Amino acid sequence: MIKKLTLPLIVLFLCACFQPQYNNYQRQIFVFGTLVNINIWHHNANQAEQAINDIDDLFKNMHHQWHAWKPGRLHDINNALRAGNAIQLTPDEATFIQQVMSLAKQSNHHFNPAIGELINLWGFHTDDYPITTPPPSPESIKELAEQQLTVDHLQLNNLTLSSTNRHIWLDFGGIAKGLAVDQAIAIIRGHGIDNAIVNAGGDLRSIGSKGDRAWRIGIQSPKNQSMLAEIQINQDESVFTSGNYQRYKAFDGKRYAHIIDGRSGLPVQGIISATVIAEDGVTADAAATALIVAGNENWQQVANTLQLNKILLINKQNQCLATKDMYQRLKNLTSPCQIISL
Repeated sequence: MIKKLTLPLIVLFLCACFQPQYNNYQRQIFVFGTLVNINIWHHNANQAEQAINDIDDLFKNMHHQWHAWKPGRLHDINNALRAGNAIQLTPDEATFIQQVMSLAKQSNHHFNPAIGELINLWGFHTDDYPITTPPPSPESIKELAEQQLTVDHLQLNNLTLSSTNRHIWLDFGGIAKGLAVDQAIAIIRGHGIDNAIVNAGGDLRSIGSKGDRAWRIGIQSPKNQSMLAEIQINQDESVFTSGNYQRYKAFDGKRYAHIIDGRSGLPVQGIISATVIAEDGVTADAAATALIVAGNENWQQVANTLQLNKILLINKQNQCLATKDMYQRLKNLTSPCQIISL
């Protein structure tokens, strides 16, 4: 009887000895004006380190490629459109710009990457905040707002991009972090890694978990920048927040948020923070901005057209408002939060 048990016991012992040892591999990368934290939960250090190195290279290239105000690919595209010329895109560029155009149209242009000239007029193209220079004149704002600049002025035929309005200046600042985390997660998966989180200044996408624990993120309160709540992330999800309380122009006792409504040419006011959970980072990033621009009157329309049901809003009265599906995901709330319907 003892001999019959010996072999299975040895096999079980060997299996236990060779269970892979998982560890947390981390790195911080400064890009897009913020710190990006990469956390990988994996059993192979070489794979984890190579994935992080590849992400580092990707982010450096993206910062050069998609910066609207510094020399690079997007700057070349904008100059061509401004000159009234068509420009040839690479397949990857065309795919991304088509995705951007689709999201802008679905949001009824509340997410509007075509208003770079307005952003520049207000001075919000800088990385240095707060801005203390005077706001632009009402006449200059009105002149640009009357152009009603949207992606509807763009024409993308196969790989050829052109514009019918020379005032178009594309600014992907409202979606760049979403693209970055999506591509970072794709790199991580390409290295055979199933558990990771890429967090770009509070905007993130995760896959898998950290062992037997789900990834979690804290949501900051715009009122005093303390933690408002935690969100537990379920496997592959993106959580993005757009807010108008950290970047602003302050002049003569008035404060102007950096998020511009392209229809009026003026900074938004009604909603000061929007947090969205979506399947991918690009959608979550664009949607969070669109909800703020849509304001109290139109955010439900944006949510429905983008098929979102997990939304957290903070209005200018500092009231916390959450959809039912989002409210159920909030943990350790530090302030009351009202459930709102779509």
